Amino acid sequence: MVATRQPSQRSEERFVRHDSGAHRLFYRDAAISVSDRWLTVLGRRFAVSELHGLRTVREPQAGNGVVIMIGVAGIALASVFALAANVASTATIVAAPLLAALLVGAALATLRLRRRHFALYAEYRGRTVQVFGATDERRYNQICRALLRAREYDQDHR
Repeated sequence: MVATRQPSQRSEERFVRHDSGAHRLFYRDAAISVSDRWLTVLGRRFAVSELHGLRTVREPQAGNGVVIMIGVAGIALASVFALAANVASTATIVAAPLLAALLVGAALATLRLRRRHFALYAEYRGRTVQVFGATDERRYNQICRALLRAREYDQDHR
């Protein structure tokens, strides 16, 4: 009987794919690839061995002013209708606070549900550069882990 089972791989090779040219590929998607030698982001190429001082920055969302303005408009609308309640009908008195609450609720929900932008910065050839950024936290963390594994592999195999 012939065994058809492949010999087990070492743990460090289990999640690593080999790229052409004897490079180890740790991550690849349409825009980014991380190998043991290169980090390629949208056509820009960084040598993994020259990336130092990696740090994550959670950047604030742009456009918070619009959301805040909607909330303030809702509160102002409620105030105007509260002042006009002395001369307004019962339907206006009931509808105005509901409309204001709806606007304020929509503004708060928009602030809460917006994704933050994550950016990875590094010292590269004497300059601070933004290596890449993403709004998907899971993808961002996968790429960062792949880059850390690539740096460790590079240090172990120099």
